[in-house]
Amino acid sequence: MGLVVLCDFDGTITMVDTAEFVLGKFAVGDWRALDRQFEHGETTLEECLKHQFKLVRVSEEQMLDALEGVVSLRPHFDRLVQYCQDSSMPFIVVSAGLDFVIEHYLRANEWNESVQVCAAKAWATANGVELEFPPLHDETSVNFKQDLARKHKRQGETVIYIGDGSGDFDAAKEADRVFAVQGSKLAQLCQMHRVSFKPITDFQEVINGIQDIPK
Repeated sequence: MGLVVLCDFDGTITMVDTAEFVLGKFAVGDWRALDRQFEHGETTLEECLKHQFKLVRVSEEQMLDALEGVVSLRPHFDRLVQYCQDSSMPFIVVSAGLDFVIEHYLRANEWNESVQVCAAKAWATANGVELEFPPLHDETSVNFKQDLARKHKRQGETVIYIGDGSGDFDAAKEADRVFAVQGSKLAQLCQMHRVSFKPITDFQEVINGIQDIPK
């Protein structure tokens, strides 16, 4: 049924992790302790993010304003979006970050019509940012990223996964071809667990790698 590209946002499409930046600037409390719990397998990706963003009590506008001038995109992302569009290949951003941040940068570059987004619905409240993650299609999935990769595999599609973090690893294990940001946590985990991957520094390398896949 063809290829589908699933791509993480923070630290993959962006050079700066926007979620970590927002937490570092606005979270009231030890959000890094929750990160450590996730890394040690003591909590899920979804629960970790839900608890972390409850510590952020500012408006969406304040978060976007703080990111202005801080966020840059990994080189040649525009080429990958265009390549997928020209090839009728679905491109899906799958992110544990803030949906309104992702959509802001997609709209700013007029990519919102070409790129789908699978992320938690986020909204700012007086009691912190609330997150509502996509429901799982397979209840045995570790997280919604792995679940999306499994869904497309079941549909007979060849799954390309691009990421950088430990939260991407379970999805990467399901994928047919993995591209991991060079030196990232995902690259380390793939190497440690012998999951085949190609290290990348820009998205032209992803295009080249996809073109090498037998049709």
